[in-house]
Order: sequence, then C-alpha cells, then structure tokens
Amino acid sequence: MFTIQTINDLLQTRSPLFEELRNAYDLLPPTVCRRKTQCCSLLPEMTLIEALAALQQVKAFPPPLRLQITQNLVRYFFLNAVKISGCPFLQGDACRIYADRFFGCRAYGLWSAAHYETIAAGSRRAKKNLQHQWQTLGVILPREVTDYCIPYCPDVHVVGEETINDAILLKAADRIETLSVSLDRWHQSYQTTYFKDLSFLVASLLLGVTQAVRLKFTIVRDILSTGNRSGLSHLIEELPEILPD
Repeated sequence: MFTIQTINDLLQTRSPLFEELRNAYDLLPPTVCRRKTQCCSLLPEMTLIEALAALQQVKAFPPPLRLQITQNLVRYFFLNAVKISGCPFLQGDACRIYADRFFGCRAYGLWSAAHYETIAAGSRRAKKNLQHQWQTLGVILPREVTDYCIPYCPDVHVVGEETINDAILLKAADRIETLSVSLDRWHQSYQTTYFKDLSFLVASLLLGVTQAVRLKFTIVRDILSTGNRSGLSHLIEELPEILPD
C-alpha cells in the first residue's frame, strides 16, 4: 500500500521520469477547442507516473491551494458515485495542473470517432460492473451518474500543420504506460488497489484504504437515502493538506 512517505520517496527518486513523460506528451500537437472545459466533468483514469507528476505540482503549491486541491480530490472520491461534480483540478475555466494534465485530457477530441466509441464502450461496461457492485450492497446509484459518458467532441483542432491520428496517440499512450511500468510494484499496486483513480489514492493516503472504502459506502448510502451530507462536510473540513513541506 502507498503511504505519504512512499509518494515523497517516489517524487524524489524517480523525478527524471517526469521529463520523459513530458517528451511523450510532446508527441501530441497543441490544440484549441471552442468548448473549453466542457470535457472536464470527470477526473480521467491515469497511469501512476501521471498521478505522481500531478502530485509533484500539488506539492509545489502554496499551503492554502494545496489544502484546497486535497479537499477537492477527497470530495470527488466520495461523491463521484452520487453526482457528476467536475474534475477536482478545475478552477472556473482553468486547469490548476494544465502543464501536467493527463493523457486522457490531451487526447480527448483527437481520437477518431470509431476509436473513441471503443473507449466509450469500455467505460460503459466498467460503469455497469460498478453499478452491479453497489447493488449487491443495497445501494442504487443515480442513472444520471451510471449512464453518463462524455460525448465525442468534433471541436478540437490542431494548431499549425501537424497531423494526428490514432496510431500517434497509441504510440504516446504506450510510451507513458512503459514509463509507469518502470515503477515496478508501485505501478501494479496503483492499478489493482486504486484502479488508476488519483482521488482514491489521495483519500487512502489520508484515511487508509479500508477506512476510505467504508466511509465512501456510508456517505453514498446516507446521501442517496436521506440527502444528509453533514458527515462528508465535517470530514472535508478536518483534512490536512496532502504532502506538506
């Protein structure tokens, strides 16, 4: 399991990988989109190396902003089964970690429609499995959450003369995955324990994996049955900032 000390050690000892990650991102051309931030309704899945790059940015924030991002991530973890609340890194129409935003954010709107449908179909299957798991616990999740899928976007355009296609995007994705795999057992643990979910990782760093899961069940059940969010509000208020100096 990850601890805050584990994260700090990885940030210090594996920092050269972050430059290689940026080189992989550079395989994608710069883009513009007139639907700015409309795709930022969810925190995307990501590799461990991408999660660490984001946490490195968060660690460099001043304490008040670091605490705010911590609260946003933990709140997102507890509420993402209840509502579509937006990415924890979104502030107004700006991304707090734009320079290190995730591959899923960069590639959105660049995939072909056919490949994006393949991605969306996988997402729908995962959500159905999640819905079934909650049902076995006696909790029926809202349809607006379980049926939600970010639609294909035709409004992302490449800046300049560069071309982009699925093969280039898959090459970048493979390079990023290879970088993450080089983190050995930590990469595997992040995938199998935290399901590539940075919000789950952060909540677990602060609360422990078992307690985070138990609290999520209780909070989701209470919100859906009574609308009561006081327990979540109190928990969020008591959180320390992630990765303090």
